Amino acid sequence: MKNVINYPFSLVKILPGDILYSPIGRSTYFVGHTVIIGTDFLVKESLPTRPSGYSTTIKHFWNRHRFGDTITLLRSAEGSLKASEWATRFVGDVKKYHLGNYNINNITKNYCSKFVVQAYFHGANVKLTNNVNRFISPQYLRNSPYLEQVAIFKR
Repeated sequence: MKNVINYPFSLVKILPGDILYSPIGRSTYFVGHTVIIGTDFLVKESLPTRPSGYSTTIKHFWNRHRFGDTITLLRSAEGSLKASEWATRFVGDVKKYHLGNYNINNITKNYCSKFVVQAYFHGANVKLTNNVNRFISPQYLRNSPYLEQVAIFKR
């Protein structure tokens, strides 16, 4: 039987396809941030670094946030595992952080919330927004009617 992995300092189980939202603040360079949990239970994200596609442990992700920050756990009612598989497979293809590229089919030029939407769209045929070819802010995903807010963690 596989070990159960929980979010830091909680009893909430980590599931592939989970989406984590970090609000606007110093830890997210005042823009907010979203990530998706991969099938390997690593955080998959697009960062303003080169290359932009990045995988890290949940502990490292947690420790990037300042004391007092909140992290919101969001889950989709469908497609989580397939989205997680897609994110795990394609995170290495994200080469450049680019807020101006709205093409849902372009993986190379990406940003955090677009990568999460792509994982669900391409991996599971699930739309997290009505229009996938537009700028999708991290805040949009936090408030998305397609996602359930499961928990709010305080760092």
